[in-house]
Amino acid sequence: MTRATPVSATITVNSVNTFAPPPADAAPAMTAEQAWAQWENHAGNTNTSITPNITVQLGLLTVLVGPDCGAECENGNIVQGGMVYSALNQLAYGYSWSTWTAGSTLPASQCTAWIWLDASTGEMIVGVHPHRRGANPAGQTASPSAG
Repeated sequence: MTRATPVSATITVNSVNTFAPPPADAAPAMTAEQAWAQWENHAGNTNTSITPNITVQLGLLTVLVGPDCGAECENGNIVQGGMVYSALNQLAYGYSWSTWTAGSTLPASQCTAWIWLDASTGEMIVGVHPHRRGANPAGQTASPSAG
């Protein structure tokens, strides 16, 4: 059984995604395993186990869309302080794994793929898969179990 560790300090993944510590009393409706299995099943995969190379954390995900531009930006999003977010402090499981390859000079933060799933529904919120320099992005796999 994979246990989700609470995020201990805010992780700035990129200019759009941040993952912050959850409240001490956070009580997700699903376990990390249930959320992952539901997501994998929805994608049509039969292997729904979290592989050992994946780190699982529980935290509050914020996904910035950008400055508020009116109804076009606000459609289904959250508006706060003149900015638009598709997720704002949403309780989520963050699943991360290394995409680092031998000889890479990139920092680890640029060699980490992420998938965030809603901790209540198991639905995917967003994913980040860094591209390797010189690699064919179309040839890369999004599934951590495949790559």
